[in-house]
Amino acid sequence: MTTSSTDGRAPAPGAPSSFWRRLLLVAVLGMVGMWVYVLYLAFGPGRSPSPDRLSDPAFAVAAEQRCGRALDEVAALPSAQEADSAEDRADVIAEANERFDALLEDLEDLVRLAPAGDDREIVREWLADWGVFVADREEYAAALRDDARAQLLVTAKDGQQVTDYINEFAKDNEMPACGSPIDA
Repeated sequence: MTTSSTDGRAPAPGAPSSFWRRLLLVAVLGMVGMWVYVLYLAFGPGRSPSPDRLSDPAFAVAAEQRCGRALDEVAALPSAQEADSAEDRADVIAEANERFDALLEDLEDLVRLAPAGDDREIVREWLADWGVFVADREEYAAALRDDARAQLLVTAKDGQQVTDYINEFAKDNEMPACGSPIDA
């Protein structure tokens, strides 16, 4: 009697040979190792920094304070969402937009705190995006005066809403108060 295993039993019919089991084990271990590496790059210390992350946080710290004050001023206004009429809602949004225009002027003065070069250009682009968003809000307030069912339409940038870029920059630089407001 011929046996193919060391314990004296013949392999079951259709059972994979030890070569195939080893090959399968190597493949599974390889896939697990690949996913560990991918997760390390995505979430661990191997993660590359965001291109929006400023090398010096001075601008972000100062901007966060000013954005926080502007949000507090807007929060002190009557709620646009609870306005009795579209005209009242438009008035509140217009008043909030004045606060955001003043904020943008203030932030323009802070650009000098951003590191020169690419970082400063990123800050200027973010401020330009904010300006576009405030203009969208102004158009919305004007539209509400003519049509009570008007909706806030946000400008697209590279296939996304400009607010996505505003919010991503704010998140990457730890400036939550500088994200797009949701008061309208």
